[in-house]
Amino acid sequence: MVATLLSAGAKPNLVTDPTHQNPGGCTAADLAYTRGYHGLAAYLSEKSLVEQFNDMSLAGNISGSLETNTDDPVNSENLTEEQLYLKDTLAAYRTAADAAARIQEAYRQHSLKLQTEAVEFSSPEAEARKIVAAMKIQHAFRNFETKKVMAAAARIQ
Repeated sequence: MVATLLSAGAKPNLVTDPTHQNPGGCTAADLAYTRGYHGLAAYLSEKSLVEQFNDMSLAGNISGSLETNTDDPVNSENLTEEQLYLKDTLAAYRTAADAAARIQEAYRQHSLKLQTEAVEFSSPEAEARKIVAAMKIQHAFRNFETKKVMAAAARIQ
């Protein structure tokens, strides 16, 4: 059922509405894991990371592509069923790890770019103007408090 939904275009990286238990919402992998379907959760997590990578590639935030095929030069005919499952599992793990590393690197680069722009746009004159404006606000507030106290004292007398 899950494979059918994914092949029909369902996005595995969408989240549910936030609740008090999960303020950030839950992905399909989170829901599968909490209900005890650990293998399905791993599959959905991998698909979610690959989908996120593809979305970021389309947006131009990440360059390159993921190696998602499992064509190894090892002859699959001589492997047992368990060894084939292990081979597929390791390939999925490599794909997910590669996608996660590239996504994390893209976020780091974006964060560094934002910090660099903030430093470039902040000038000593702008900082001085901000400090002077803050001091004027503090002074006006203190004067207001003093006037309020004096008015209250005048009413009492």
